[in-house]
Amino acid sequence: MKAILSTLLMMSCALLLSGCLGSKYPPKVETTISWNKERFGEKDYFKDLVEAEKHAAEVAGEPNYPPRPILPEYIAPPVNLLPFLLDKSEEKSKEEKELDVRESNERSRISRKRDQMVEDYNRQVAHAIQMVEERRNRAIESFLGSRGWIKMVEIVETSFYESGQRASVKNYKDGKLMFAVSWKPDGERCPETNVKDGNGVVVSYDKEGNESHRLSFKDGVEVYE
Repeated sequence: MKAILSTLLMMSCALLLSGCLGSKYPPKVETTISWNKERFGEKDYFKDLVEAEKHAAEVAGEPNYPPRPILPEYIAPPVNLLPFLLDKSEEKSKEEKELDVRESNERSRISRKRDQMVEDYNRQVAHAIQMVEERRNRAIESFLGSRGWIKMVEIVETSFYESGQRASVKNYKDGKLMFAVSWKPDGERCPETNVKDGNGVVVSYDKEGNESHRLSFKDGVEVYE
C-alpha cells in the first residue's frame, strides 16, 4: 500500500528542464512521494515514520543562525542655531545648501546599507533553516530505507503554450516517462502523441501549429531511431 507523504508540490526546477523559464504560463508540476514495502501496510509505515522523525530530529539538530548584524545609524551633524537666535530669515547660503545635499546623500547611503545588511541576514537565516530541513529529510529517508521501505516519486507535468492553451500532460515515475498526451495550439488533440506504460511517441508543436519535435520512448527512456 502506498502511503503519501506529500502531494501537489510545485517544483521550480521543472521550469528549467522544460525550457519555459519566464513564460507567462510556466509548466504546472504536481509531485507525489510514496513509500512501499512488500506485505506491509499503512499502519506499519506510519509506525516507522514516527521513529524516523524522532531520529531525524536528533540528527538534524538546530539551525546555525548567523550573528545579528549591527546596523549603522545616521548621526546628524550639529545644528547651527545662531541664525535662528539672530532671527535671520534670509535664504540659505550656498554652503548650507551643499551641506543639506551631502546630508541627504549620506542618509540615503546608510539606509541602503541597512537594507542590504538586513536582506543578507534574512537570506542567511533562511539558508540555515533550509540546511536543517534538508538534513532532516535525508535522515528520514535513510531511516525508512533501512527498514525496507522503497521511495516512489510520481510527477505529473502539465505544459502550456504562450496563449495559455494546454500543450501536454506527462506522467513520470522515478524519473521515467510513463504516460503522455499532447495538444496542438488550436486545442486539437495530437493524434500521434501516445505514451502508455513508458512506450510511445511525444510530438511537440510551435505556436503556428507546425511540428517542432518528435521524441520516442521505450520503457520510459528516450530512444534515438
